[in-house]
Amino acid sequence: MHPDAVWPKAGARPGDALFLTKPLGTGIVLQAHRDGAAAPGALEEAVASMIELNRAAADALRPFLPSAVTDVTGFGLLGHVHELASRSDVRAVIESSALPALSGALELAEAGVRTGGDRRNREFAGPHVESRADAAHDALAYDPQTAGGLLISLPAERGAVLEATFASEGLFVSRIGHVEAGAGVVLR
Repeated sequence: MHPDAVWPKAGARPGDALFLTKPLGTGIVLQAHRDGAAAPGALEEAVASMIELNRAAADALRPFLPSAVTDVTGFGLLGHVHELASRSDVRAVIESSALPALSGALELAEAGVRTGGDRRNREFAGPHVESRADAAHDALAYDPQTAGGLLISLPAERGAVLEATFASEGLFVSRIGHVEAGAGVVLR
């Protein structure tokens, strides 16, 4: 691979928009399935998300020259946002109302479904996160993901074209926040 083609976690800049390429909630849905509390079809949707590769999203993203990119996995969204923000020396602001969720995942979180990874992720990222979100959105943001999507930091002026490009290619992308000067992570 050419060194110029590598996307680092560091590099997010104030004024960037933050995007996510898959909905959240795989850990919550899998836990609910083990507990016998998942709605019909929830497991199948979670499995479909987990087996979808990030290759098509990465290929669509490549021409946009993102500032920073990482995949969202076991550390949950907030763990990966914390890493991106701390390595970039910026503050990441996430809008809880913009968090995409698998069908039923938010309702399961409202009902108190959590994984063991939730606690570990809060221990890791929690000291760096200022949360103003409700408990369900907090849980969704800390939920460990299996084969989660890409977290993208991109100059905001490229955001509309990125969204249009992903839509034209039938790919999921959701704007979830922005980057500003400062430090830490805000979930509001």
